[in-house]
Amino acid sequence: MSMPKQNAMGIAVVGCGRIAQSYARSLLTDPERVRLVGGYDIIAERTDQFAETFGGKAYPDYDAVLSDSDVDIIANLTTQQAHAAVTGPALHAGKHVHSEKPLACDRQEGLELLELAAATGMRLSCSPFTFLGEAQQTFIRAAREGGPESVRVAYSEMNWGAIERRNPRPIPFLQHGAGPLLDVGVYALTLLTAALGPVGRVTGFAQIVQPERVIRTGPDAGVHFQVETPDQVLGGLEFECGTVGRITASFRDGKSKQANGTEFHAHDRSLFLESNVSFDTNVESCNLDTDEWTPVPCVAPPFKGVEWGRAVFDLVDSLRTGTPQHCTGEQAYHVLDICLSILEAAGKECPVDVVSRFEIPPLMSWASGE
Repeated sequence: MSMPKQNAMGIAVVGCGRIAQSYARSLLTDPERVRLVGGYDIIAERTDQFAETFGGKAYPDYDAVLSDSDVDIIANLTTQQAHAAVTGPALHAGKHVHSEKPLACDRQEGLELLELAAATGMRLSCSPFTFLGEAQQTFIRAAREGGPESVRVAYSEMNWGAIERRNPRPIPFLQHGAGPLLDVGVYALTLLTAALGPVGRVTGFAQIVQPERVIRTGPDAGVHFQVETPDQVLGGLEFECGTVGRITASFRDGKSKQANGTEFHAHDRSLFLESNVSFDTNVESCNLDTDEWTPVPCVAPPFKGVEWGRAVFDLVDSLRTGTPQHCTGEQAYHVLDICLSILEAAGKECPVDVVSRFEIPPLMSWASGE
């Protein structure tokens, strides 16, 4: 649903690194919903380059963003370790926030953000938003047809390969407070919980498989660095609905044929989503009586790749209509809780209960047939 031009909401981007380019290009495609007001990064050159490329203001500091009355929503695209420190002041300043994942680095930070959003009346949206893709919504809708409890087993992969081979700044992704589970495993966990609901208990196995890495691209190519957090994580999941599942998240070297897909298995059929990320990926269903896999048509024409502005567009629509956004802080906190519980279970070598809960998001209106 498009908003009238006069209702376009002002967006400021905080954190003008690689991902900000994708967000900005997407946000600029829908001027009826949003206005890209400007950007800020702690590295001044990035701020200037962002403003030069995409227009808007080059803010001199974060306080200037917070005090700008033209800004309705802040897109927090900073590093994982900075998410809570950026989101909190934004909510205090009366700005709605969409944050990149994860919501925070620990439970206390995450809970404080949820409480602050509730106290201020500001909306807190959080990635991953990729479960809003056409293929992903098709997969979730198919899974829900028999109720979440009809899915007995779920497998999901986020085998991302060696991040230092393609990212010129890989070190933060392999430091304490980061790692593959919190960086890319959250894509799978958000999809799984959107389809099946909350997780009640987890087990875990985590290890540093490649302790020393070499940056392969960018100005720091050739620099060696040490891995501080597990780069290979496996988690066992017990959902409240009765489904049992397994997630793999990896930043280890190699090229996996099971890159980032999800399988659901019920008593009479199986469902396969080829990618947890790409909106135009394949969805297939297998009738167990025939053992034949057949394509599942998308519920709507799919966007090619990833529409990076989709969660922000959804947040704008929800603010205008007074309805909850699909990417909630509560679900993001539950996913954070699952991740930390898996890592704790790995350290303790025993199952860990997941305490948090959230409301399962509805399908997008175009996916539900409304």
